[in-house]
Amino acid sequence: MRVLLLFPMADGQTGPAIKHAFEQLDHKVMAVDAKLEPQNSYGVALEFLPHLIFCSRTPSLTLEILKIKKDALLAPKIAMWNVDTRDTLDEWEHLFPLIRAVDYHFVVETNLLSEWRRELNTKTFWLPQGLQNEVYGKPRSINEEDRQKYECDICFCGGIPPPGTYHRDRRPIMEAIIKAGFRFNVWGSEGMPQVYNEEHNKQTSLAKISLGISGWPDVGKYVSVRDYKIMGAGGFLLERQGDGLADLFPPGLIGTYVSLDDLIDRIHYWLDHEKERKAMAERGYKWVHENATYTHRIKQALAYMEM
Repeated sequence: MRVLLLFPMADGQTGPAIKHAFEQLDHKVMAVDAKLEPQNSYGVALEFLPHLIFCSRTPSLTLEILKIKKDALLAPKIAMWNVDTRDTLDEWEHLFPLIRAVDYHFVVETNLLSEWRRELNTKTFWLPQGLQNEVYGKPRSINEEDRQKYECDICFCGGIPPPGTYHRDRRPIMEAIIKAGFRFNVWGSEGMPQVYNEEHNKQTSLAKISLGISGWPDVGKYVSVRDYKIMGAGGFLLERQGDGLADLFPPGLIGTYVSLDDLIDRIHYWLDHEKERKAMAERGYKWVHENATYTHRIKQALAYMEM
């Protein structure tokens, strides 16, 4: 099958992961960077004649998708995957025209599923994110410089917004961990650079505990892609107990907590139980590579489109 992929590609993250997944399933893929050149989508479609168009949540793709749907020379299935989430449907109002235009709409949480189907697109399905396994795995090597840079008790890689804005619980979590006296590293915020790819693999391997802190823990069967990266690199994931977390990960793969006080207690517990912690991380590593890669997700998306 010929697949035209319309996703951001230059950042090396979700777009390339999806391209790799389709190719792993023996499909021919042509990619257009939806962030840098969305206006090229229709022209590339005319040249490539795709059977399937798989696109991102990029509003500027709407006109291109509508042109493709009107062209008698083209008759692809068209699917959009929104790999982010919010608390209410109205927060996605800027995407409504695109969601209505596509044939299939995939979302990473479940709480709004019935609303999506009722209000915008009856063919909306839950499709959680996954592991970019061609990039994230156990580090190939670790040297003394890596150890000096990354070794710590606990680590968080992600944004910590200013007080009073979104993800309001992240800063209190950071402050409580620092106050408790743990060796704590933060990457991607507080003036520290982001870590991706092999650097992420090294960082995760050298942190005893990696925090998930998914931004919307109660939207239903959702965690940040950060969790898959941590598990995929063989790290020990500590994530807050949210709605549907047990539906995403079988028991015995990750550590969980239910409150700020419980988090500090859990950190102490897992630091004191190294053998148990490492065994759980190894189970999580094996499970995510065998069950939750982007190839698994794209295979499920294709199954939905055959229903």
